[in-house]
Amino acid sequence: NMSKLSLISIILGIVLLGAAGYTAYSQQQSLSSGVQIEATVESKEVTMDSSKSGDKYTPHVTYSYTYNGTQYTSDNISPGIGTKASDTRTAAEDRIDQYNVGETTTAYVVQGSPSKSYLKKTSSPLPLIFGIVGLFLIGRPVYKSVTS
Repeated sequence: NMSKLSLISIILGIVLLGAAGYTAYSQQQSLSSGVQIEATVESKEVTMDSSKSGDKYTPHVTYSYTYNGTQYTSDNISPGIGTKASDTRTAAEDRIDQYNVGETTTAYVVQGSPSKSYLKKTSSPLPLIFGIVGLFLIGRPVYKSVTS
């Protein structure tokens, strides 16, 4: 007899596994269809958000590029879901250290959505995190019901 709590846990786990799959898939789509182009760095800065858990620093790089005769401006550093914050200003600055305003850099444009682009061919650890938590949520109640 599984409790309501166990069922909720399993459902949450399935949702998280789905999110993991979706996030990994959309990242992979962006990565695999990325067309390498030249982009010009327009500006860069690190913004700070204060919260109870402490300050978080997010690096921003704005860059412009022309694709198929149209000019675009973007500030995505990595493909998929936004840029993650760092715990210190130095760490955030380090991540955009290689970009200098006015210089040309390599960017990747997502085929079919030229307004979507990113600077780094890196994928975020989010799908992995979602997946691990999801498996844990599903595994616990199942394990408990088998052993009880």
